[in-house]
Amino acid sequence: MSTTAAWMPPADPLAAAHTGYTRAHWVTAADRILDAARQHSTHGGAMVDFAARPGTAADATTGSPMDRLEGFARTFLLAALRIAGDPDGAGGTPQLIEHYAEAVRHAVATRVWPSLTDHSQATVEAASIAIALHLTRDTVWAALDSATREGVHAWFAQARGTWCADNNHVLLGATLAAFTHADGFADGRDTVENALDRMDDWHRADGWYTDGDGRRFDHYNAFAFHWYPFFIDELMGPGFADRRALHRARLAAFVDGYQHLFDARCAPVFQGRSLIYRWATAAPFWMARREGVDVLDAARTRRLTSGILKHFVDGGSLDTGALSLGWQRRPIPSMVQSYSGPGSPYWAAKGFLGLALPADDAVWTTAESPLQIEREDVRRVLDGPRWLIDARREDGIVRLHNFGSDGHPTRDDPLYRRLQFTSATRPVTGDAVRDSDITIEGAVHRPALRASVGARGGAVTRALDAGGRHVLSEVATKIVGSSVVHVARLSGCVGLSGRVSGAALVVDGDAPDAGHTTSHAARSARAHCGDLVSAVRLLGAWAASPSSEPAAVPLTSDGVVERVVDGADTLLCPAVRLGPLPAEVIVLWQTGLSRASVPALDVEDVVVHDDHVALSIDGQREVFRWSLSEPFPADAEAQRIRRP
Repeated sequence: MSTTAAWMPPADPLAAAHTGYTRAHWVTAADRILDAARQHSTHGGAMVDFAARPGTAADATTGSPMDRLEGFARTFLLAALRIAGDPDGAGGTPQLIEHYAEAVRHAVATRVWPSLTDHSQATVEAASIAIALHLTRDTVWAALDSATREGVHAWFAQARGTWCADNNHVLLGATLAAFTHADGFADGRDTVENALDRMDDWHRADGWYTDGDGRRFDHYNAFAFHWYPFFIDELMGPGFADRRALHRARLAAFVDGYQHLFDARCAPVFQGRSLIYRWATAAPFWMARREGVDVLDAARTRRLTSGILKHFVDGGSLDTGALSLGWQRRPIPSMVQSYSGPGSPYWAAKGFLGLALPADDAVWTTAESPLQIEREDVRRVLDGPRWLIDARREDGIVRLHNFGSDGHPTRDDPLYRRLQFTSATRPVTGDAVRDSDITIEGAVHRPALRASVGARGGAVTRALDAGGRHVLSEVATKIVGSSVVHVARLSGCVGLSGRVSGAALVVDGDAPDAGHTTSHAARSARAHCGDLVSAVRLLGAWAASPSSEPAAVPLTSDGVVERVVDGADTLLCPAVRLGPLPAEVIVLWQTGLSRASVPALDVEDVVVHDDHVALSIDGQREVFRWSLSEPFPADAEAQRIRRP
């Protein structure tokens, strides 16, 4: 157990042997954020301008009205969770109730909140306000006069019939419709039924949803698809009991696998968009507890959720009480989406859902129990996103082998189209360097055409656009000991140059223990920082035509370690350059990420077939098969998600 932040209460090593955190630590963290929000409040508390200096006058604010609404809505949600879990007011919640009731009254009276229009960010924030008011129905909502309540309903009703992105955003208008329906203000059943039916279209397997058509799998499953439906079901009442039962069953399947995307430090795997929400990733574990879904017991839930919060607190996320547009304490501009503003990170509030549980709930009174990765190695297949989780007790790192998550269909996003993501590294953004993958120099990776996943590995087929030239990349991957071995068949690449790469390591500032080595003779590259080592080694290349004794293809190959400056950090990415390539070629390479050395593997007896390659690795016979699964349906329309 590491030390506790100086502004936190003393650690409890008996009940919380792994984190030291109790409910008091969660309350303290929440209040630290709410204090910062009050310091940035404007317009009678109805807006929060995190872009301005604390105490700035309302007429001198720096953020846009949408930014200020976002700052208010997301921190109001946090306050509502604090209030809901402290119904007797023993923890100072009466002041919160008074503050937020007055803020809502002021917003309605002055019409300071932006209108809800087509594809409106304001609708996103209104959904948070609706959930906050639902959670505080007996306190904040009860304190409002009838005219203010009517004004809130009228504002929510503006979303009815507006156009939104065809992804998780359909749940936002449904949340508003459910709120107004529950109060008898307007019949919201059509809107809600349509949204939940559309969400059903996106369910794949294991409780995983794609975020719109295509294959967009990421942490939005945790803080969107397993968040809004439960509040919608609750607001719609007994008639939605069948929906709620289905959502609970899917939540159970999701939590059972999702728990393994957090390492021994409870750091989430760095993959997908909106990572600035940080411990919002803890939301589904709390939701499972709230909904009576007992996949994780109280002891494991406490260990995991408190560990997630502690991971970010220890990293400096709450040093000032205000959250940066980043991962830990510093902003990371490259990981921020176009729709993100200064108030965006406060969807981290969703990770505080546990505060709405009573203080005597078993999750707060039962002693922590260790995670599975703290007791043994974990290997888990998630068939929905076509992921293979490989978590190892010896180093506490989670490795996510990705065969089927693409992100936006028209964007080759580094947060999606990579063969591997981990809890200890982060992808390189931009076009200069591609980590954890095989590519043709300058090529754009198109969405996966087909993919399969199994207990030891998987395979994915993609088309690459190499400056207008069509290249087909078929990659089969297997975990071999402490390393990962990949076999790729590239077609249509004559005369082009390529590269294979390992995971990029983040150098925090001027770390004196960071460095790298390369070897032309061994056709390898290695980067190290602290106790982490990332390595890649080319094991050979052969003619792609089937043969019992395939011809080895001579390639010019150079080991390199690319240095990329990303904000205040430097990323070191080991790679081996290949070229020029023949028209069709089989490429075999090894990668490894470890807190120790990465041993070199010996390969022999290679046999190439039409649908697979067989070979011996360190004397063990292995078969690498290209995916023959049914092709994925094409995404018909690109979503253009941006802030207005």
